[in-house]
Amino acid sequence: MVVVAFSVLSACGASAPPAKELANEVIDTLDVSADVKACMHAEVVDFSLTEDQALGFKDFDDVATKAASGNELAIGILKEFENALASCN
Repeated sequence: MVVVAFSVLSACGASAPPAKELANEVIDTLDVSADVKACMHAEVVDFSLTEDQALGFKDFDDVATKAASGNELAIGILKEFENALASCN
């Protein structure tokens, strides 16, 4: 979900909003209960890089940018993030 949104914006040459803002906007469009959305929004707020991940990435925006460019580690981080969001369902 989020990886796709970043990839589409990058492919179009569009300037993406900050990653957490984009994630929240995508969550707001989902056809799920308010409780699920609240859980997902909490996952966005709680997102952080592990100590090892922080060696290669500055923040969520950096992860998203590098994932859109095909960086496998960044894509993996976003997949973990998407799994955290999916656990809210």
